[in-house]
Amino acid sequence: MSSQISALSALAAFTLTVGALAACDRAETSSTSPVTTTSPAGTSTAPSSAAADRRDEALVRVVNAIPAGAPVDIYAGDLTVFDNLSYKSVTAYRALDGKRYTFAVRPAGMANAKPLSSNTEGLDDGDYYTVFALPGEGNAAHLRVVQDMMSPPAAGKARLRVIHGGAEAGELDIFATGTPGALFDGVDFQSVTGYEDIDPFTGEIEVRAEGQAAPLVKAPVVHIEAGKFYTLVIVGRVRSTPKLEAFLIEDALDSRTPR
Repeated sequence: MSSQISALSALAAFTLTVGALAACDRAETSSTSPVTTTSPAGTSTAPSSAAADRRDEALVRVVNAIPAGAPVDIYAGDLTVFDNLSYKSVTAYRALDGKRYTFAVRPAGMANAKPLSSNTEGLDDGDYYTVFALPGEGNAAHLRVVQDMMSPPAAGKARLRVIHGGAEAGELDIFATGTPGALFDGVDFQSVTGYEDIDPFTGEIEVRAEGQAAPLVKAPVVHIEAGKFYTLVIVGRVRSTPKLEAFLIEDALDSRTPR
């Protein structure tokens, strides 16, 4: 009998520990700070994770990296959630019910057209997501739905990730100008890397073909600040138009205006 009681006590303790760890993990991601985003498309502010969680909502945005030229619409199920997005568009975050959706990209205004690409993803309340519309092989498209992990970086560090939508570029290495070591190496076409903590710096970001010293393209001079999140988006084509480019999306938790 005593062994059964001991086993039940151990199980209860384990359950409480798991529950506490889950609560701590959720506390780290459910920030009360809104997120301010800056990109070549402008600046926008999204509600905090905690506010979205209270409303049973997730927050979703779109980056259109398809270099075909014609604008596109993004669907979540039968709902058009973003419309008439031009090449290199970066939308503001939009609230959607936290549930599972089939996201699809179609030519703008063509609701009955076969999707250029689709992807099914479950959205959790209070979390941020980016839908990346990337080029596929030939004139096809490729849709990625990625959670934007807004947990703070290590003290004194920034966070950077890379989206490789550069057609004809092969695998890529990413460098900060003047530094010997790569920030990222061997980034595959159509991939979205995880965030990596990096040292703040001011300068250019070089995009190189894997193993090569000369850059294919450089992002304009950037100021990478501690505590912020950066997404390097590589778009365009190497051997044809539109030309290969790279730009940054900056996300910052604005603790001055909690909501």
